[in-house]
Amino acid sequence: MNPPNTATVLGTRPPKTHAVRARCPQCATLPMCLMGCLPAASRDLLTPCVAESHFGKGDLLMPEGQVAQQISIIKIGAVMGSRQGEDGQAHPVALLGRGKTLGEYALYGHREQISAIALSAGRICRLDVPDFYRLGVVDRRFHACVQARIVRSLGQLADWSRVMRIKGLQQKLLAALRLYATEQRSRVIRLPSHVALASLLSTTRETIARSLRQLEAAGHILRHDRWHCEIVSPDGRTSDNGEHG
Repeated sequence: MNPPNTATVLGTRPPKTHAVRARCPQCATLPMCLMGCLPAASRDLLTPCVAESHFGKGDLLMPEGQVAQQISIIKIGAVMGSRQGEDGQAHPVALLGRGKTLGEYALYGHREQISAIALSAGRICRLDVPDFYRLGVVDRRFHACVQARIVRSLGQLADWSRVMRIKGLQQKLLAALRLYATEQRSRVIRLPSHVALASLLSTTRETIARSLRQLEAAGHILRHDRWHCEIVSPDGRTSDNGEHG
């Protein structure tokens, strides 16, 4: 059985636009967010411009190949990053989650290099690109903050590339879950669907289901329920990356 294509499985619906005003100072995602690395004065100016909205499974949060009109930060939810191949199809390259910034290339007039499609329902915060310039927050420190996040994103994509080269599906799946948990800074992660994991790792959902059972039996993961699991570190302890998401 061939692995499913992400775009076919998840669809490309635009997200819902029922936006509400965000409350950045009280947000648990702030330490991982673009807003969290800006000076307090800049954050105070930008906070009234932040619009928080809900998205559903299959929503297209950011299309590849376009200059984004908004900077978006994932607040809650799992997202698949994919890149179009020479065959014209979207191929999964990484799992994205809480705190991930989408659209930062737009600040420099560049097109997005990957698409972002929701794997679950969640929430996202958006800022219109012109607001950064209108409010005068684009200064040297702002550029340093954005560029640091871009560099970090490149490193994360390199980590995902390394995961894809691991031999053995079970070890590859475990490495993917550990990397996702590390990026989420959470001991407990919400598992993407078997279809999404199969698409990411170029296998079948039946193989994913079997491998998850084997990882649980071996004590590498602890299943809390159907959708949530806790990652066990190599020394046998549960992952200690931060608070629950």
